[in-house]
Amino acid sequence: MLIPLNAQENAKALNYIGQLDEARCNGRWDALPELARKIEKHASHRTCIYTTARAEAQVAAHIRQQRNDSLPPTPTTPPPDLPSLIDSLAAAKDQETTHKQDVFAAETCLAWIHWVLDQPSESLARLPSNVAETIDNLRHGDESFTGWTQVCIVKAAYLKGSVQEKNGAIDEALKTYESVLHFVGSDILSAASLQFKAWSEALLARLCVLLDISKAGDRPEDLGSALHAFRLWARLMENGKAQFSGEALADPPDMRRAVWKAYYDTLSIILRRGSLYSGSSDPDHALLGDAAEHASEEQYLSARLQQRAELKLAESVYESLLLKEARFPKASESNEEVDAWAESVMGNWRIICGPAWTDEELGEGGKAAVGKGVLDILYRAATKSYHSTRILRHLFIVHSSLAEFDLAFKAFDSYVEIVSRGKDRAEKSGEEDPGLDDDNTVLRTAAEAVRILCRFGTRRHAEKAKEVGEQIEKWLKQQTPASRPGTATSEAPHANKSTERLLSPRVLAIAHRAVGISRAHWARLTYEATARSTFQAQAVQAFRKALHPEYQDTTNLETLYALGLLLAEMRDINGAIKVVKRALSSNSRGDGLRSPDGVVGNAEGEDANYVHERKLIPLWHLLALLLTAKSDFNTAAKTCDAAFDQFDDATVLFGNQGEAYRSEHLNESSAELEKSRGNADKGLVDRMESFEKEGILQVKVTQLLLLEVVEGTTAAVDASMELLGLYKRLYGDPTGDIKPPETVDISVQNTPGNRASFFGRTKTLRKNTITQDQNPAAPGGRRSTSSRPSTTATEGAPTIQVTDESGKPNGHHHHGLFHHKHHEKSSTGSIKLRKRSASNVKSPDSAGKDSEKSDGIANGTSRRGSAPSSSGAEQPLRPVPHNMSPTKQLPPQGHADQPPHQDVRLPAPFPNASFAAIEPRFPVLQERRHTTSLLIDVWLFIAGLYARAALFEDAKGAVDEAFKLADNLESEMSQDQSSAKAFFERGWGGGKSIEELWADIWAARGEIAAAEAEPHEALGHFEKGLSHNPDHPAAVVGLSTILLDIYGQVIPAESAQRASAKEGRSAKDSKSNAPDPEELNRLAARDRAYSLLSSLTKLGTGWDYSEAWFALARAYEEGGQVQKAKDVLWWCVELEDSKALRKWSCVGVGGFVL
Repeated sequence: MLIPLNAQENAKALNYIGQLDEARCNGRWDALPELARKIEKHASHRTCIYTTARAEAQVAAHIRQQRNDSLPPTPTTPPPDLPSLIDSLAAAKDQETTHKQDVFAAETCLAWIHWVLDQPSESLARLPSNVAETIDNLRHGDESFTGWTQVCIVKAAYLKGSVQEKNGAIDEALKTYESVLHFVGSDILSAASLQFKAWSEALLARLCVLLDISKAGDRPEDLGSALHAFRLWARLMENGKAQFSGEALADPPDMRRAVWKAYYDTLSIILRRGSLYSGSSDPDHALLGDAAEHASEEQYLSARLQQRAELKLAESVYESLLLKEARFPKASESNEEVDAWAESVMGNWRIICGPAWTDEELGEGGKAAVGKGVLDILYRAATKSYHSTRILRHLFIVHSSLAEFDLAFKAFDSYVEIVSRGKDRAEKSGEEDPGLDDDNTVLRTAAEAVRILCRFGTRRHAEKAKEVGEQIEKWLKQQTPASRPGTATSEAPHANKSTERLLSPRVLAIAHRAVGISRAHWARLTYEATARSTFQAQAVQAFRKALHPEYQDTTNLETLYALGLLLAEMRDINGAIKVVKRALSSNSRGDGLRSPDGVVGNAEGEDANYVHERKLIPLWHLLALLLTAKSDFNTAAKTCDAAFDQFDDATVLFGNQGEAYRSEHLNESSAELEKSRGNADKGLVDRMESFEKEGILQVKVTQLLLLEVVEGTTAAVDASMELLGLYKRLYGDPTGDIKPPETVDISVQNTPGNRASFFGRTKTLRKNTITQDQNPAAPGGRRSTSSRPSTTATEGAPTIQVTDESGKPNGHHHHGLFHHKHHEKSSTGSIKLRKRSASNVKSPDSAGKDSEKSDGIANGTSRRGSAPSSSGAEQPLRPVPHNMSPTKQLPPQGHADQPPHQDVRLPAPFPNASFAAIEPRFPVLQERRHTTSLLIDVWLFIAGLYARAALFEDAKGAVDEAFKLADNLESEMSQDQSSAKAFFERGWGGGKSIEELWADIWAARGEIAAAEAEPHEALGHFEKGLSHNPDHPAAVVGLSTILLDIYGQVIPAESAQRASAKEGRSAKDSKSNAPDPEELNRLAARDRAYSLLSSLTKLGTGWDYSEAWFALARAYEEGGQVQKAKDVLWWCVELEDSKALRKWSCVGVGGFVL
């Protein structure tokens, strides 16, 4: 038929053409034949458009029939004959010379037919060589693209790229897909048709899969382009809410899930590499790269928030698709995709909750909310798995990180049960269950359980740790099939070998260390005195086995620390010193060395965060105590300084106020560095977890005790404010939020006058040791006559005052819980019994001379300088928080007066096989109990210093401060749980129970009363202490000593007032043949003292407590059992011969866990 060149469509034809375009765009293929007929009738010259429409309808019908095998061809619906369409369609295309968009649609339809018929070369020949140029050529003046032309542009690019992929031309396929990205990502997407979205989905899906950097292979990675493609995909899919489907496409049904997984994997790799978003829409500048180091604070925070939000989006969409499409496995199967998904989530969790991210960068809820979200994911994943040991292991780790230990060990118990049954079956059948964790992972998990139980648990948990250690030993000896990949040998394929022969050497070392820790920890707490030495010997054997050269871990810090501490407790001082020196001289970072928040980093990250040096602080502390056991106090003092010297500069550890918390020797040595480096707001202590901070605090306590031994009690009292300042720098003000405060550039020398203003009252001081300055500028100010200059910065002292001088607490009720043996270890703030003679303690002058010549562990100048005191010098107090007016306040955070902040964030490290669990994030109340317990211990320690300096009023004031803290803590705890059990048991984490704290306070009051020669008042205080904790060591020893004094008639059984009141009544009631009540009282006092001491020395808190044994020897002697008294005294000699200045447990805040 001859068609006029200038033929114009009438209104009806244009209407039908519009309807045809709308039907095509929305995939209403059944309507196309009728619309084509009408167009042919009213616009017969548009041969190309109606011929193409009929062909498209038949192709779509062909694809639907292929997908739905349940609808076989019928006489009414014969299968389309696609090859017959090619010639007619090609002829119609060639005849069309006016409408370029119709010609392009016909070419695309021809390529589609060849593509469906699996004729890739013919399909490629029908498509334009450059799709981007074709888009420009199709534009005719101001004519816009029809909806179907837009679809054909994306469709053509997809078909061409798909064929190129099949031919192996991946790079050409990428270029083809990317050539239309600007078109796909344009504004038309918001109002695009279903077919446009469907073909765009197909194109973006293929592009995303090719750009997935987790499977890049040999191709160069392009993170910017990958992010751009994935973001277009997310936008097209309406963030996972899209409902359209590509009915005419032949992609697999799980393609969307695969793309979202690729998106998540790509984001995970970006996260693990520590890359930072730029916020730019340009694919070439999507990441900052090296410029991230110079990013502003706002840019950094915005990029992190964006990264977290994007990762969370991909995570939630992929998870919903996975749970919807994955089926529940059979009992003999495992769901690999679900397990792999859980592994991916855990890998990202370790980084996000690690040291490289802060709570602020994670949005609302911070790291705790992230952990809760991971738990929800794991529990949902468990609904699509059957007894997955991977998921149970992950639940154990994440619950532990959130301090939900009870739930964590429910998961761990299930894990152990499944693994044990699987191993038993494998041992019998010779076939290993592939769904179980491998032996290396199982032992690592069990070792982590031992670490948590021993570090954060109570005696009950220590017993469970012993059971886990026994289970580890059983697994090591158990026969395991040698059929797992990587374990093949030259022996028979079904030969069984012990698990120990198939494990990696490092894992074996970890397993033996865990066994040793469980044994050593149980040896501390067991009630069976005869079994204690057996457990200790087994622990030593396990530690030495872990250090065997065949396990390639001979210098592991954690193992050496545990062995050294155990040898110290076993009184092998020389052996312990050798082990600790071996650890300190080693550069090994150990297996499983964890950075502050638990993620193992690369060497550069560890160096920047001083991970190795921080691990050495407990080892330096242990060495110092070992040296005190050999009476080498000067070298021990220098060793304590060495624990801080290793950080090069005080600002590294403490920020810009580092010099306020160290001894004078260290401050002088770092003065030059301070000038050159400047100050930083934050230090390493701001990134430490609570237990690590406590270790630093314990070193400071030891330094003060050493100062007391070397320079006298007065010097230690003068320096005691340093301890309070250090506490506040580490933990903040206990009366407010538990957050380290912003450090203020305030430094003040400490004098006894500071103590007077600190307590808010005038003290009565000993005239022969301390004189009062008659200084009108500083009323009440006093200075020490010691030549040692004061080195205190009391800026950090908690703002606590005693306002009621006369109002003494009349007593405190104790929570009635029956007496049983399950009590935790208590500590006392008093100096231990001295075994050294006066000749062993040098004077301050001689000590200073000797220290200059000392060739000990920490070389350097004398620890304490000597400067002449200025008798007439005025020393007015500078404005520190506790001396400021109540109407004044410190500048708020962010004020202009604050020093500049330093960005101390670290790049996120790559996780590796040596990962360790993230340290638990305890609830606020639990953290407050820990920090308040520490502050109470600090006050009681200071009270002991004051008491030994005969400053009894100061000592009582310090105890009153501890009393207030304990009372406030008890009120807070009662709002959460008010049962007697809640007050008596410590529970998980650090700190002490409420009852233990009251026992410590009353025992301290008893010791002060005893020092004041008020034995009957002390007797009442010790009785109150025992009513709270019946096995409190200091209270038992103090009370028993007084009872034995009563028996020996050193003191009367009652105070003089009570005795005179009873004298008249006893004279009337006395009979000649009745027993003497006074004699009965004396015998009862002796017997009760014996009972208390005998019980204490059998417990884990008193078996090595020499004061208790000495008092027990006296009880034996008073009872006429001379031989037993001699035996006990020889045991006292043995204990004292190897006794350190403090108890060994103060070194290992986490027990034997470093």
